[in-house]
Amino acid sequence: MTQASPTIINDIADLYRILDEQPQWKEALRNQILGAELLAVPQRLAQLTEQIHELREFMGQLAQTAAEHTRQLVELRQITEEHTRQLVELRQTAEEHTRQLAEHTRQLTELTAQVKELRAIAEENTRQLVELRQIAESQARQLEDHTWHLADMRRISENHTARMDRMESDFGEIKGMLAESRLDRTSLLIAANLDLYRPVLVPNSELEEYAQQLGLERSTRISFVNADLVFTAQFRDTTVGCAVEISWTIDQRDLDRARRNAELFQQATGARTYAVVTGQRYEDNLYWQEVQWVQLRDR
Repeated sequence: MTQASPTIINDIADLYRILDEQPQWKEALRNQILGAELLAVPQRLAQLTEQIHELREFMGQLAQTAAEHTRQLVELRQITEEHTRQLVELRQTAEEHTRQLAEHTRQLTELTAQVKELRAIAEENTRQLVELRQIAESQARQLEDHTWHLADMRRISENHTARMDRMESDFGEIKGMLAESRLDRTSLLIAANLDLYRPVLVPNSELEEYAQQLGLERSTRISFVNADLVFTAQFRDTTVGCAVEISWTIDQRDLDRARRNAELFQQATGARTYAVVTGQRYEDNLYWQEVQWVQLRDR
């Protein structure tokens, strides 16, 4: 058997030639020189590149989330400012009511003092009448005068009380008419936007009857009966309905309630019913199917 001739390396060129002729030597030499840690560098570099890519995507998501939070904070600040304005108005109204109550209390105190004074005068006159019978006719005239004066004061007090009761009743009626007037204006605005005419408000008592006819479960019945606004109107020669939700900023729940109330009203009456939301603004990315938007005008 012939033995392989020994490999002789005289210079670097011989080494390169032998490594090209013996790939397994080249691989073994690379493993020996580089070691396991350096050989693993490409794989670690690829993993690090992937992690950097994932980190950039995560940072992008964080930036989007921060932008959304900033938008929500701006909106919440606007809502807070509006609530503050309303609280100031309510505080002013409460102060005016307190002032009126104090004035009424003062008047009532004065009238009570006058009644007490007149009662004391009457008692004194009666005592004098018993003691001074000899001047009964004179005292009788005086007593008649005092009795008339007391009756007149009592009549004034009764008239004042009745006037206060009428004022309180009239104030309640005025508040009711104002609330009804606002709903009337809102229904007219919505009807005009939907090309409807002659809107007629549907009272809550009628909605309660429809809820009983439909056999609604408790929570759905309460929500339906307390709908913000339901009215009927004319479209050409047909009577249609409108179920309306009113809010400063419309969200998805407002749309869902309007859509559900419109379906229930249509089931109860058989009339085509529009689902409508109205307010100053609405949130982004809402599901609007079969729901109409009407913006309230600033007054």
